[in-house]
Amino acid sequence: MKRILNCLASDFTKMNGKDLKASIEAAEGRTMIAEIVCTATPLYPGLTNAEYAAAFGADMILLNMFDVNAPRIMGLEDVPAENLIRKLKVLLGRPVGINLEPVDVHALPAETLQKLPTGRISTADSLKRAKELGVDFICLTGNPQTGVTNNEIMQAITTAKTICDDDCMIIAGKTTL
Repeated sequence: MKRILNCLASDFTKMNGKDLKASIEAAEGRTMIAEIVCTATPLYPGLTNAEYAAAFGADMILLNMFDVNAPRIMGLEDVPAENLIRKLKVLLGRPVGINLEPVDVHALPAETLQKLPTGRISTADSLKRAKELGVDFICLTGNPQTGVTNNEIMQAITTAKTICDDDCMIIAGKTTL
């Protein structure tokens, strides 16, 4: 497997999640991922913010705030929802992933929580939908005030591995203050 640093756009089109992980491992820690809020207005008309991140050296692009049930990437308004991820991958020549949040509905919140749309929550349906949309990887994480717990992340990893198999790479984690 080529290390991610040596890959061309055509190499990524042939990779599944297992291959992507091996390519990252082969780079021995020299892989840069950029997280983009895909609902934010692009810095300049005509380009997505993901394209800027790729131009500045990001090896992989992670879309935050991406809703699998209402797909939207600012700067790609004229692309059908079903083709957004695939179109972005062509424009970037890089792997593209999304965040899904394993919200723990049984946890006692310490603060007022945001209500997330179902397309941003890690469920079996949203994982299947992400796979259908063509994401290369899924990050199971928690934005602030969403009710994500480490226990729920662990359960989501198991579900994601079952649904995505080797098609998507699964990464996970969140920081706590």
